Order: sequence, then C-alpha cells, then structure tokens
Amino acid sequence: MEREQFLTYINTSKSLNGASLDEVKKLTVDFPWFSGGWLLYLKNLKNLGHSDYEAVLKKVAVMVPDRKVLFKYLNDEQPEKRQAVTEKDAPAGYRLEGDVELQSETSLIDKFLSTDSTRLRTSKLNPDHNGNGSDKALIDQSVQEDEELVTETLASIYFQQKNFDKALDAYKKLSLKYPEKSVYFAGRIEEIELLKNNN
Repeated sequence: MEREQFLTYINTSKSLNGASLDEVKKLTVDFPWFSGGWLLYLKNLKNLGHSDYEAVLKKVAVMVPDRKVLFKYLNDEQPEKRQAVTEKDAPAGYRLEGDVELQSETSLIDKFLSTDSTRLRTSKLNPDHNGNGSDKALIDQSVQEDEELVTETLASIYFQQKNFDKALDAYKKLSLKYPEKSVYFAGRIEEIELLKNNN
C-alpha cells in the first residue's frame, strides 16, 4: 500500500469498501504492530458489516491508547477543530505557540520552582522544640520494636546480619508466642548463643 492510498483511506473512510478489504488486511499481516493499519482494517470491517468486526474490535481496543479517538473514528465523528487565536484575543498570562495552541506561561513545575524554597525546607528536629520534650518522646517511640510484629523471618534476618542479641530476643519471644515450635526455637537460640560466645 502506498502512502497516498493509506492517507486517503484514513481521511475518507467511505473509500474503505469490499475492494480495499484485502489490501488493508495485508497491511495488518505485514505490520502487526502498526495500530493505524488495524484501525483501517476495523473501519473497513464496520463499513462492510463484516462478521469479524466484533473480534477485531476487541483486539484493536487494547492496542489504541485512547479509546475515545477509536470511538470517534469508527463512528465518523470529526475531531473538534481548534480555532486560531490572535495575540490580542489571548487572555493575560498566556502566550501563543504556533498559530493554534495556547499554553500557560507558568506551568505547575514553574510555579513550584518560583515558590520560596526556604518555606519548603524542613527544620531540624529539636528534642526540646516545644519545651516539653514531646518530640523526643515521639522519636523514641518510633524506633521501638513492637513485640507483636516479631516473626521468624525477622529473627532470621537478625541472625543473617549477625545481630545476635536481637536474634536471641526475637527467638525467645517466638518461643513464648508459639509453644508448639519451642523445640525448634530452643535449637536456634542455642546455635546463636554458641556463635555469639565464639565471636
């Protein structure tokens, strides 16, 4: 298929008929990754009322990034034309780019960069910030381990990190928490104590 023929099919979907079906289908066979070819094939099937239309629609719907565009193309809805705007028509705070589009001079990133950066920085945490030590208590509470969250995996990680004191403590808690596995945990505790004493 030549470029001009392809563009003709895209721009005038009425030209997609029984004669063009084989040519458009060949495009999808030769270039299966080309979603434009699949769109033409789908539109051609729809124009003909072909029985394969539903099956191909499901396949093409996954390939197309914007299904609204697919819907408009299949239903012959024309995309909205943008009106050309002159500089005198442009609202304040906007600039013209090309002849058609208006874009904001200050995008979200520009607004962020123009803000006062000192306001965004966090202050150093001072334990006596409020005078009552509540920040220090909060810090101390955040580093405490919750006994309910002790698991075999955590104990094993402590052991692999050679943090024997924490591993011993974790296995002791697990032994109390799961008495049916206390023999296993006692063996692990004994193993860790031997390694701890040899180091």
